Amino acid sequence: MQDLDFLATVLGLTAPWRVVHADVDLGKKGSIEAVVVYEGSGTCPKCGEPASVYDHRERRWRHLDLFQYAFYLNAQVPRVNCNQHGVLQMPVPWATGKAGFTALFERIVIALLSEMSIAGVARNLRLSWDEVDGIMSRAVERGLERRKEQNYRFIGIDEKAIKKRHRYFTIVSDLESGKVIWIGYGRKRETIDAFWKTLTDKQREAIEGVAMDMWEPYFDSTMTYLPDAAKKIVFDKYHLVTYLTTAVDLTRRRNIRELGKDEAADLKGTKYTWLRNPKNMKLKERRNLTTLSKQFRTIGRAWAIKESFGHFWQYRRESIARSYFNSWYNWAVRSRIPAIADAARTFKRHFENIITYLSLRITNASAESLNAKIQWIKYQARGFRNEGRFKRAILFHCAGLDLYPAEGSVVAEFSCDGVPIAVTGSVIHEVKANKMVLTESEKFAQSKGKQKPEKFEGQPADVFETSLGGGPNVQSGLMLKGELTNEEKIEVNSIV
Repeated sequence: MQDLDFLATVLGLTAPWRVVHADVDLGKKGSIEAVVVYEGSGTCPKCGEPASVYDHRERRWRHLDLFQYAFYLNAQVPRVNCNQHGVLQMPVPWATGKAGFTALFERIVIALLSEMSIAGVARNLRLSWDEVDGIMSRAVERGLERRKEQNYRFIGIDEKAIKKRHRYFTIVSDLESGKVIWIGYGRKRETIDAFWKTLTDKQREAIEGVAMDMWEPYFDSTMTYLPDAAKKIVFDKYHLVTYLTTAVDLTRRRNIRELGKDEAADLKGTKYTWLRNPKNMKLKERRNLTTLSKQFRTIGRAWAIKESFGHFWQYRRESIARSYFNSWYNWAVRSRIPAIADAARTFKRHFENIITYLSLRITNASAESLNAKIQWIKYQARGFRNEGRFKRAILFHCAGLDLYPAEGSVVAEFSCDGVPIAVTGSVIHEVKANKMVLTESEKFAQSKGKQKPEKFEGQPADVFETSLGGGPNVQSGLMLKGELTNEEKIEVNSIV
């Protein structure tokens, strides 16, 4: 095998694309440059009609390294002049769009980005920070375009502080899959309004429950846009526990200020003793807590009220739960502990969407775990000055998007008299026919790196034509001519 044939083989190139030259630099930063030319006729990438070659544009792509050398493709890519669509550049089989990297190279970068920071990937692949960021940006954009409309049963709405001075993201997640659905800037009413407006009526009706904290803009917006929202909103129990733990700590601080220096000495440094779950304490720690509760009775009562509220979540019957809450509420507001009484009154005002937990049994626990992952993303990048890049990084890592550029063959499916017929080949840009009526049932939708089939309907023995092009290892600009039959696969009569 000759050198140029070897390069064409490893690149997956076939006619009309041909490797005509290769330059090898064996220096310290060695590289291999393969020069590729197109020797076929011009074809419009939109309609598949033959078109005259208008001119050529020189382009260069970074490909996977060959041994220890950086590998580049250089090509004079033809532009064609279509009577219907004007001057267009023909697609190349190894890359998509205007990216300066082949699809296979971008796949490697995306895989590394899922494990490393942008700076780490750039350092290891000898790229600039901006080049890696561009690949991430295209991957997220690709993933969002491929994301199909789907229904969500349970969603969580939470805010994430991203900068000082009260700068927030509002993050909506699917509580069942734990994936990010949507991210908005800020946490105002108009922020969450924008999310609800992205959903169809069908998607809104499919939502059975929404977990959130008691932030009023979130609540008001959901009540406006979600059908029967009063029965579907659940105020997250972990946020409610936070209200009570904060009240206990405020009581501790108040006691320290009121007591003398000597008397308060035993109370200082005990913050987390009061906040920890007794079930997670060792015997010595529980004894210490009991001693402190007897010594400092006010904070001991505050702690007891906090702990007793936890029993509320164990009830199944709403009537018993209401009775228990009323008893707990009376105890809390008559405790003569201001912070605890304030928390209890807050719960009372929002109680109708606290008790919905008993029927829906949802929390924002998965959203809180997402916050931990987002915090790690922020730490790994050593912070984000640009909020747009931070949002993009969250979508990249947490949204479960299909990020990779397509590779491999796809299938065009035809239906003749109800009998499915398929032809395997490359990415199909356009299908046309002399007699056959072709009805497109779905647009190019990509999933897991492969384009899903386009489906058409026709009649047996109808003549069809289809132009092939795009995608790695695919001949670009070919025309297939064949005849629809009742066979399982279509018989290709000629390739022109």
